[in-house]
Amino acid sequence: MNYLEQDRFVDPEDWRILRTLAAYRLVLVALLIGVHLFSLESYFFDRAEPGRFFGIALGYAVPALALMAASIARVPRLAPQAHLAFVVDTLAIVLLMVAARGVSSGLGVLLITPAVGCSLVLPLRLGLLHAALGTFAVFGAELWRQSQTHFEGSDIATAGLLGLMLFATAIGAGAVAQRARKSEALAARFGDDLANLSRLNERIIESMETPVLVIDEERRLRLQNAAGRRLLGGLSLDGRELATALPTLSSALNHWQETPNRDPEPMVLTPGGPELLPRFSRLGFNAWAPVLVLLDDSARVREQAQQLKLAALGRLSAGIAHEIRNPLSAIRHAGQLLAESPGIPDEDQRLLEMIQRHTTRIDKIVEDVLRLSRRDAASPQTLLLRGFLERSIAVYAEGCPDSARSIVLDSVSESLAVRFDPNHLQQVLHNLWQNSFEHGADDGRSIGVRLEAGRINPGQRPYLDVIDNGRGIPDAVREQIFEPFFTTARRGTGLGLYLSREICEYNQARLLHIAQESGTRFRLIFATA
Repeated sequence: MNYLEQDRFVDPEDWRILRTLAAYRLVLVALLIGVHLFSLESYFFDRAEPGRFFGIALGYAVPALALMAASIARVPRLAPQAHLAFVVDTLAIVLLMVAARGVSSGLGVLLITPAVGCSLVLPLRLGLLHAALGTFAVFGAELWRQSQTHFEGSDIATAGLLGLMLFATAIGAGAVAQRARKSEALAARFGDDLANLSRLNERIIESMETPVLVIDEERRLRLQNAAGRRLLGGLSLDGRELATALPTLSSALNHWQETPNRDPEPMVLTPGGPELLPRFSRLGFNAWAPVLVLLDDSARVREQAQQLKLAALGRLSAGIAHEIRNPLSAIRHAGQLLAESPGIPDEDQRLLEMIQRHTTRIDKIVEDVLRLSRRDAASPQTLLLRGFLERSIAVYAEGCPDSARSIVLDSVSESLAVRFDPNHLQQVLHNLWQNSFEHGADDGRSIGVRLEAGRINPGQRPYLDVIDNGRGIPDAVREQIFEPFFTTARRGTGLGLYLSREICEYNQARLLHIAQESGTRFRLIFATA
């Protein structure tokens, strides 16, 4: 993109330079006219032609006034206006030089100011172009004047020196302007980054669920986020003294300043409020710097510690399961070989079948534990739910060719979109359907599964219900169905629903059991697509 195309992004300072140049031009015209009115041409210029000099000065006044108005109105754009201004100045000053009988009059020096002004608002290459045009104009005017009289080498040398001055000033002004533009752009970018970072920090602090307080050097509450206001009953305590507003926290802050390495003790700041653990950190390096206070819910901290213990236990379980798998495979293989041996009594055959059945069950438990421990990273995608369900039902039917399993799509919109990892969603659905067909049947009852989908409320998160017409889940065990290793089936592992719920949470979704009079209903609430 060239400079002319960028004109609408020009710094207002550039227009200020053009207006200053226009004001200089008017002052110069006034001085030139004053020189004539006071008959000072012969005093300043030895060989000036007064009448011609005055006519050029008056003619110069008209474009000078027009350029002043144009710079104020900013029409035309900056770059064309700068070019026009330099051409007008060059033409007027060269004509004045000719009227004053040459470059020896010293009027050529007046070109330096327009050259500097235009170089400050234009790129360096255009500033050098102006310098070249000014140099050619001075040389051309001087050669034409000398062709009318006689040749003077000293004036040609003076014209050359003036051209060098124009180039030097254009280069210097252009370099200064370019450096200034880069510095301004860098400062503006850093300023924007700093402002954005400040707004980001404010948003982050305001949206934090942990109550945050900032206490200044005078022990006054300077800042509190939304969670902090909720903790304090919706009251804003900004500006109040800490000892008056929250004496318990003030005492804890005193203890922390005396012994910073001591673990904080739980406290209750408001009557009936939660038990909190304060964490203090100084926002500076001196002793009177503001203090940041994070108020953690002690119950949540204990829950997080419990989660860490469970995670460590899960890793241990995965390691144990991995070690069990190899000898289990050997036992299973040996049982299969033994079952193929001829002449095994019926009693021994029943024992072998028992071995095979229980090794298969243990292998399924090991597989579920390993699958939970090495769960693949979720890659959520936006899925059109009906089309995905149709494909998943077809895949599930291919895996059960020997049994009729009815899965019906009921009121699932073609346009309903959800956010989920497709492989994870298919795994959850297949597990729920398998549970319905294997564990929901009563004697002589044909199990069917119905799928319903929609939104909890208009504009809210979409959901999918998996409903069967089986015997349902007894009230006595309803609260335990998502616990690991809990099962009511003889051949179940107790990890299917637990694993399905974990996968849903991994995709920012929820898996719930909805109580109803007959049958079983599981509801999968998706993240917003």
